[in-house]
Amino acid sequence: MSPVSSAVTAEALDPGALCARVGDDRAGAVAGFVGVVRDHDAGVPVTAIDYSAHPAAASILDGICRRIGAREGVHAVGAWHRTGRLAVGDVAMVVAVAAEHRGQAFGAAADLVDLVKTELPAWKRQWLPDGSHVWSGIGA
Repeated sequence: MSPVSSAVTAEALDPGALCARVGDDRAGAVAGFVGVVRDHDAGVPVTAIDYSAHPAAASILDGICRRIGAREGVHAVGAWHRTGRLAVGDVAMVVAVAAEHRGQAFGAAADLVDLVKTELPAWKRQWLPDGSHVWSGIGA
């Protein structure tokens, strides 16, 4: 089983720190993804996002990382997700995968992001310029 670093946290995320944490001398590649808060969603302006997560979210994220970490050639996996109020430009999610080869690292990182988006029990409240908000679910 590959080493895993996972967290659901209100603390600011440092992409470089996660990439360093998953580094492995056996790996020929470290692939990462940094999700940031954008200023719109489906053409509607957004000024900020509040992320909230189910109490089991950290355990679920760890399980997702472990599934990816069990893949052939994957040496280490990390995924961190923010909660709380985030401004446009803030880092909302960081994923990093160290693997034997770049194709394995890129594929595992992409799959990890997709699994987080579909399975993590987290929700976002998007704030609109007029002060109203819209809720949307991220995962299960």
